[in-house]
Amino acid sequence: MQVIVRKKQKIDCSGITHVITICWNETYRGIVNDKILNNMYNNEDERTLKAINKFDENNNHEFVLLVDNEIVGYMNVGKSDDKELENSGEIHALYIINKYHGNGFGKKLFNEGINELKNMGFDKMIIGCLEENKSNDFYKHLGGKFIKKRVFKKLNLIENVYYFDL
Repeated sequence: MQVIVRKKQKIDCSGITHVITICWNETYRGIVNDKILNNMYNNEDERTLKAINKFDENNNHEFVLLVDNEIVGYMNVGKSDDKELENSGEIHALYIINKYHGNGFGKKLFNEGINELKNMGFDKMIIGCLEENKSNDFYKHLGGKFIKKRVFKKLNLIENVYYFDL
């Protein structure tokens, strides 16, 4: 099995969109409205086109996880939008298709995100995880300290926020 983590390229946009669709449907079923999840399959082409049009190679802090040349994971990092945590980095998204869980791939992506945030000049970071998401245990296992709850505005759902020193 060949495993590669690398920066996102424009040609990855369709594969990333599909991974996000699969992961949201696997992870958030029963948490997020079924209509939203089902619609993700219907609007993949539109979301892919948006991603292609806004791709900026010079400001690229997104990564893909490839297993045997197939995109099975995705991560996006950058400056945190959280007003309470000035000058903090954030992992905005970290997705891996369920059948690839348990192989250390999540940790591999996570560590790549930490390296990217350090290279961007951050010495601390946060990650938010929906309250009912099983991945909360993963972030605790990696050493994340729960610091607060906040509203994930896109879905108006509560997420736990974990803090990490880099």
